Amino acid sequence: MNRHDRLAFLAVLLLASMLPGCSQRAAALPPAPSAIHALPLKTSAAVVTGLPTASAAICTPDTAVRTAKPTAPASESAPAAAVPLRIESQEEILSELTDAIRQLRQPAPMDVSALDLGETPQIEIQNLYFRVLSDAPELKYAYAFSCVQNDGILTCQMDYMPYKTGAYPQDFSGLAIGSVQELIAAAQQHLGQVPTPIRITDPALTPDALNRALQQAGGGYINCTLSADATAICYSAPYGMTIDDCLSALEQADALADSILTQTIAPDMTQHEKAAALYLAVTQTVRYDHRYYSDKASMPYASQTALGALKDHLAICGGYANAIRLLFEKAGIPCYTISGKAYRESHMWNLAQIDGVWLWFDATADRGLSDESRLRHFALKTLDPTLYQWDNSQVESLTGPVR
Repeated sequence: MNRHDRLAFLAVLLLASMLPGCSQRAAALPPAPSAIHALPLKTSAAVVTGLPTASAAICTPDTAVRTAKPTAPASESAPAAAVPLRIESQEEILSELTDAIRQLRQPAPMDVSALDLGETPQIEIQNLYFRVLSDAPELKYAYAFSCVQNDGILTCQMDYMPYKTGAYPQDFSGLAIGSVQELIAAAQQHLGQVPTPIRITDPALTPDALNRALQQAGGGYINCTLSADATAICYSAPYGMTIDDCLSALEQADALADSILTQTIAPDMTQHEKAAALYLAVTQTVRYDHRYYSDKASMPYASQTALGALKDHLAICGGYANAIRLLFEKAGIPCYTISGKAYRESHMWNLAQIDGVWLWFDATADRGLSDESRLRHFALKTLDPTLYQWDNSQVESLTGPVR
């Protein structure tokens, strides 16, 4: 996202109507980019120029881990064709690129002499590659692409994430990651300046699911993303903060949460009782920070985090949701933050597992309440889809089917 887009994005947020809730990360950070938008294009002469390069927040393979350039294994690459594929339309190029990615091979040479690809043929082909990934996001494991056209023959090169091909360098070592839950845990346990090398062991995982899962780590302070080739977890701080600032804030929030648990939770409580006690500890003590609408420039970043809720007792929806997740997790209750829309506005709330059942929680909507009998958004089996909208595929990748 460039500077112009960032400004436009913030302008839209400022025009939002005053309704309960707002996006936790939206106020200060763009959404975590998918792996494909983070990749740096190759720098050879064959590469199209003028396209976006890697975000500064995303580490690349060179800075993340010691790894060779990951490509499909030689045995899986397309054999050199004696006669290039005769191409009559751009749709045929699109089809060959799609088939190559699905088969984890290099595209066959293509005779495109019959096509009029305009004055910038490489850009036209690059756009077809992006179209493949737009139509089928699960194919973003083909994280880099280049092409060259000589005498009407188009030759393309794909780089594949090694967790899909198994083409890790022989001396590569990294934490074994077999699920999105393990990825979140690894990110949370290794927050810091140095990227965490990982080896994803389940090739069925998609880059989008992995990057969405990483948004669960970092406590609203540290942005966690995959490296371009998915061999490392990378960490970045919000604008105006350092990683050390973030770690200090997270430590403060953690200590405050421990204190609340000591004062609130008894050993003989059921999971439901623990959840109710902690939920009320948030709803009855945390006020909504209306500066999000009236004077956003003066609203501290902490209002989007558990620290704002637990220390300052002032938060927007992200602060409420992050506080609930931190407290529930400390009480042994699996919990996630869910981003979407509520009452047509960007919002964040929670999904937590109580006695084996995944239930919905929206502490922002119940703020000010101190009696469990009055709670309207606590431990709900379902949400009204006319009032709440969210990406159900994201939820299912974290929990399995949730109605």
